[in-house]
Amino acid sequence: MFAWAIRRRDISEMLGQLLRIIGAAFKTPIGLVPTGNTGGSNVSPFKKIPIPSDLKTILKTVKYKR
Repeated sequence: MFAWAIRRRDISEMLGQLLRIIGAAFKTPIGLVPTGNTGGSNVSPFKKIPIPSDLKTILKTVKYKR
């Protein structure tokens, strides 16, 4: 999303993405990443967003490395 903001020359999106990157560095290791969040700076980084059923099916087939 940050690269997309740079390509669009969208200053507010760039600043929002920088804040999200910093926040993610601290929240991800302790499991505080909200499910389904699109990652745009116009969406609260704490908001959970429902995942559409067709995407849920795809995600169930993916094996995560932990």
